[in-house]
Amino acid sequence: MYQKLIIAGRLGRDAEIRPVGEGQVIRFSVPISRRGRDNKEETLWVECSYYRGPGDSTEVTKLLRKGTVVLVEGTPWVRQYIRNDNTPGVSFECRVSNLKIMALPPRPGETPTSSETNVAVVPDEPISIPPDTPADTADDLPF
Repeated sequence: MYQKLIIAGRLGRDAEIRPVGEGQVIRFSVPISRRGRDNKEETLWVECSYYRGPGDSTEVTKLLRKGTVVLVEGTPWVRQYIRNDNTPGVSFECRVSNLKIMALPPRPGETPTSSETNVAVVPDEPISIPPDTPADTADDLPF
């Protein structure tokens, strides 16, 4: 079985670093919003954990501020826990394997320039476009 979760969105809070064994984990949250049956917007917060080993850098944490647009790839994970009021809770999490910063928010007190508000995303690899379909295949349509 193969599981992969891909999320793109703005961070809901500044990232934090926590020690885990010999390494560290960078934790941040990204919202997923959708319209429910009654056309009311629902938001699910995905708690992301980006594990860093003893030799891995955690410098990326400086860029992971509230409002930063990120693209996250990882493994989905559901965690059950007991809240402070002794009621059960469930958390939807992503164990991050790839993290890409798409756009940074303006720093407090500065206004974004037009070049910062229109950020273009350039893929790492060229996008392959399938060749044009020959015109004579139009008669082969089943309807």
